[in-house]
Amino acid sequence: MSPVNTIRPLLQQSVNEKLLHLLVASVKDYAIFMLDPAGYILTWNLGAQNIKGYSEDEIIGKHMSVFYTPADIAKNEPKKNLEAAVLNGSHENEGWRVRKDGSLFWASVVFTPLYDDHKLLLGFAKVTRDITEKKKAEDKKIELNIELERRVKENTKRIIANELRFRKLIENSQDGITLFDKDLKLIYRSLSTGKISGWSASERKSYKLIDLIHPDDQCRVAIFFKEIIAKPGVPLITSYRAQHKSGHYIWVESLFTNMLDDENINAIVCNFRDVTERKKAEEDLKQKTAQIENILESITDGFIAIDQNFCYTYANKRIGEMLGVLPDSLIGKNVWDLFPDAVGSDTYNAFQKAMAEQVYYCHEDYYAPLNLWQENHIYPSGQGLSVFIRDISERKRAELALQHLHDNLEKKVVERTLQLESVNKELESFSYSVSHDLRTPLRAVNGYAAMLMEDFGPALGPEGNRIINTIRANAMMMSKLIDELLAFSRLGRKELAVSQTDMKAVAESCLAEHFANGQGKYKVTVRNLPPCMADTNMIKQVWMNLLGNAIKYSAKKTAPEIEVGFIPGEKGPIYYVEDNGVGFEMKYSDKLFGVFQRLHRSDEFEGTGVGLALAKRIIEKHNGEIWAEAELEKGAIFYFRLPSNT
Repeated sequence: MSPVNTIRPLLQQSVNEKLLHLLVASVKDYAIFMLDPAGYILTWNLGAQNIKGYSEDEIIGKHMSVFYTPADIAKNEPKKNLEAAVLNGSHENEGWRVRKDGSLFWASVVFTPLYDDHKLLLGFAKVTRDITEKKKAEDKKIELNIELERRVKENTKRIIANELRFRKLIENSQDGITLFDKDLKLIYRSLSTGKISGWSASERKSYKLIDLIHPDDQCRVAIFFKEIIAKPGVPLITSYRAQHKSGHYIWVESLFTNMLDDENINAIVCNFRDVTERKKAEEDLKQKTAQIENILESITDGFIAIDQNFCYTYANKRIGEMLGVLPDSLIGKNVWDLFPDAVGSDTYNAFQKAMAEQVYYCHEDYYAPLNLWQENHIYPSGQGLSVFIRDISERKRAELALQHLHDNLEKKVVERTLQLESVNKELESFSYSVSHDLRTPLRAVNGYAAMLMEDFGPALGPEGNRIINTIRANAMMMSKLIDELLAFSRLGRKELAVSQTDMKAVAESCLAEHFANGQGKYKVTVRNLPPCMADTNMIKQVWMNLLGNAIKYSAKKTAPEIEVGFIPGEKGPIYYVEDNGVGFEMKYSDKLFGVFQRLHRSDEFEGTGVGLALAKRIIEKHNGEIWAEAELEKGAIFYFRLPSNT
């Protein structure tokens, strides 16, 4: 007797053959058939015919090796697959298989050995699926697996309650699968349900489903169950909190299908999964979204979000106030439909560019219909644009007013400049005239005094000669005053010739001029001085005056000392000239740099009172600062600073 005739009667005795036939025969996407212990084909379904090309009459009784390539047959792969299934309880592999027309397809094959109650091997269940597309496009693997698993679940629901060998297809699922009767009493649960809920099968039977649902969800779920009963065959989804064995609640998402009217199932089928983490993430996202919305609603700027079609998806309260509308009335509407006057504007172009180029834009624009100046900050994303809109109308009005004032001021400045130029010309003419007119009588006074000294010196006697010498000295002092006054006057009109200036070299050259006849008793220290950008000739006048003052006012000291150095500063180096001379009282320091202002009598220290004023004017012309510190009879320090960008 052939193996087919031996095993077939045994299989026909299965009480579930009808269920198996109904389920397996209708599956089109899987080749599901039985083999005898030697590998000969016993049954054939529609899916096997679709995949392999053989009809049931053509294939029944043939050996499964007809599906293998010559190379696999040479390696005895058919026999090895059956032996692996017996050894491991099941065997799954992938490989090239041959259709009736000789074409190849990449197959995923599962072999499951079948035993009788005496552990006698009856044969094998073989499930084959064509996964050629998976082989060609690996990136679609997850999508295909999900779809295939979904189909497997749908096609195996009828088996899991009656046939152990088909339950293995779903027991490894991450989803829980349960079957309930019409009173929602549990009649079957997959092994994965225990992993999800923590309850064992015996423990779970002690509770009704509704009793394990969170009290806050029970009323809603009870209504949902009534809907399930009322809608046979309609899959319905709900989420609720279910009690875990450990006492806490987990969120589950359940798909219920009322299949009580299906005589092969006669149950309410529930597929569920633990979505606690997802719910937590959704709640966190909800809270963060609420926080963001609170921020967006509280900011002083308008904010809108628009999709890729330039339709509003969000608008905050402030933008509603700016536009004079309710924010909710904007949602779903096209920006340019609501504001057609903006088409072609700077805002329109900026929106288009930000969307097309996916780059941030910031610009200002004026929208005449609303008399609104706006500053737009446009942030693109794959979903559209997020735009912060600031009302800058007040600022713009202030800027326009300021510009108007500036224009008027500029006009007045031009007028004033012209007036000053005219005055300067008059002053220059006056200075020249004064210089010329004053020098003439001074030369005459000095000349006549010289003549008196020469012709009548012996006759005038000592007192007469003293008076004549006094006249000549004052005439010379007057001439010097005129020279320094003219120099002071011309300085304001002279342009700066800025260049890199070696400050140490300039200071040393000035000292050399002052001590042309020898340094004498003076102790002079010149420290390293950093260079600066300045008008070298003008700065030399500053050093000449400061060093001259130090030499003059320390001359009466037994051991006069002068130090030249600098102090680093944030705005540039601070140069100084320090002496140990007579000093001065700081309450008179405001008179130091005034024209003709002196703190000592001329019979004590000679001078015109113009030198420090000239130094101050030069430093200020460089946009710098000059000041002094002193103590009576303890010397003085004069500081000046030039800006680093001079």
